[in-house]
Formats: sequence, C-alpha cells, structure tokens
Amino acid sequence: MPTRVASRSRKKKPEPKKIDVGTVAAIGVAVGGIATFLSSILAMFFGLGVWMPVGFLGLLLAISGPSMLIAWLKLRQRNVGPILDANGWSVNAMARINVPFGAALTQVAVLPQGARRQLRDPFAEKRRPWALYVILLALLAVAGLWYLGRLDLYLPARMRAQELLGRDSSAQLHDSARRAQAGETVKEPAAHPVGK
Repeated sequence: MPTRVASRSRKKKPEPKKIDVGTVAAIGVAVGGIATFLSSILAMFFGLGVWMPVGFLGLLLAISGPSMLIAWLKLRQRNVGPILDANGWSVNAMARINVPFGAALTQVAVLPQGARRQLRDPFAEKRRPWALYVILLALLAVAGLWYLGRLDLYLPARMRAQELLGRDSSAQLHDSARRAQAGETVKEPAAHPVGK
C-alpha cells in the first residue's frame, strides 16, 4: 500500500514540445516571400540606371508624402491651437489666425524706443577656462624644470637655479649624489662673503 502512494505522488516530466513540420514550412514560405519582395524592389530600383536619384526621391515622397499632405491641410486651417498645445500652453479651443493677426505675428520686430541690444547672453552656461588651466600647468612645468636645474644651460648666470638657491638647489644635490656614486670627491661650495 505505501509503495502505490509513493508511485502516484511522483509527477511525470512534461514531454518536450516538438516543432511541427508545417510550422517550419510556413516560416520558410514567409522568409522566401519577404526575400522575393525585397529582391524585386531592389532589382527595379537598380534597373532605373541614370534615373536612380529620381526613384530615390519618389521613394521619399511615397514615405513622407501622406504626412506632408496632412500637415499642409492642418496648416491651411490657420489654427494655432495645436502648435500652442504642443508647446505646453494647453489651448484646446480653435485659435484661428486671420489676416491682421497673421500680419502681426510675421512682421519684423522693432526695438521699443529707449531700448538697447544686449549681445551677451546672461543665461549662457559657464564654460570652463581650459586655456587658463593649460597655462597654469605649463608654468608649473617650467618652474619644476627650473628648480631641478634642467633650464640652467639656457638661462643667464644670474637666473640659474644653482646661483639663486645655492647649495640647496636640487640640481646641485643631484649632481653631488651622482659624483659620490661615481667615487669622485665632492667639493663644498665656497661661502659667499656677507656684507660686501
């Protein structure tokens, strides 16, 4: 009795669904039809020869022509309501443009008397001063090269790092360390007389 209950409680695994041959055939027919349609269109398009640009323009007109026609019909109604509604004005009524109103909207704007033009945009986004950053970085690089004594060959004697910094200059310390490693004797610089 317990063995029968255990065998009933086991669930059978669902059998994997098989792909029907008819489905595969239908997919093949659909892909073949689409490929035939596209190849016939391309064959006709490339068969135009010299008239291919005209065919391209015709294709563009066939795609965008209906929307252009609908836009022309809506603009012909001379209604500003949809334009204002698209700009967030929430105008649901007909806002027709008559001739005087259209002339007022399309006339060239004139500055009021006493007004002046401001050519600088006060609401423009602030740009980063990249040129200033590059100049500061170049100055820091030149100062570092001067401190290390790399520019001493190109500078007059009074502006050299060894002359201005004395024995504390990095180039002199580097030079003395190099000489000490090479086994040469390092001479102490002569002290400058004070007050003369």
